Amino acid sequence: MSDALSFTGERLHGENALFGVDLVRHRAAYAHAIARARARGARRVMEIGSGTGYGTAELAEAGLEVIAVDRVTPDAEARHPAVGFVRGDAGALPVRPDSFDLVVSFQVIEHLADPGPYLAAIAEITRPDGEAIITTPNLEQSDRENPFHLHEYTAEELAGLLGAHFDEVEMLGVGATPAPMAYYDERLRRIRRIVRLDPLRLRRVLPRGLVDRLFAIFAVVVRRGIQQHSGLPEVTLADFPIEPAHARSLDLLAVCRRPKTGHALAEETS
Repeated sequence: MSDALSFTGERLHGENALFGVDLVRHRAAYAHAIARARARGARRVMEIGSGTGYGTAELAEAGLEVIAVDRVTPDAEARHPAVGFVRGDAGALPVRPDSFDLVVSFQVIEHLADPGPYLAAIAEITRPDGEAIITTPNLEQSDRENPFHLHEYTAEELAGLLGAHFDEVEMLGVGATPAPMAYYDERLRRIRRIVRLDPLRLRRVLPRGLVDRLFAIFAVVVRRGIQQHSGLPEVTLADFPIEPAHARSLDLLAVCRRPKTGHALAEETS
């Protein structure tokens, strides 16, 4: 990732109205995390991969003590005075083991070629009675064209991966009511029409910088086409319910408990 929060077509900036539906979809995961934190009495929260910082601010505004880690700095308008923002790598977190009641990491794992160090770090800093919540696009609903995504997961694959680091993994998903689901179905149809213009899959061999720019351009083109043809739906958090994961879930949301760590194992055997 670069140090600048440039427009990439996938990183969400609140001022871009074309991506408003997507922003509310991702905010649903933060709302769920806040609700779980309140229900469990969690206070200390680590966010790994805070991006532009809009969700981090929501966690802080809910009264949680938040530390956020990313390789980039957040948007200036999203910086919350109660949040400790740290520039760092998700696989090498500069914090003590068992430090956080809740660890959240949303839309990060799909960007990693090797998620092992990242997941081990999350397990290490999660308290034995705490939770970690991880989200990622559902492969079964993905257009599979995002050049920033190195690996996308099915629910079964993600559960297996997380099970190596946590004794309990609850697989949930971000669903959608009919209006936003129709929007995402139309978005997928438009993407597939564009992809058919490249039957030789030359996009797989173009220079990466050019591919990234084209992705950002077409992300706007697709959404603008929907806006002009049928309009963008007006949505709220209620339009993206958190429910057991299924094939039509837009995102997977895994709630992980009882971390397996070298630190915890040492305590058990001492």
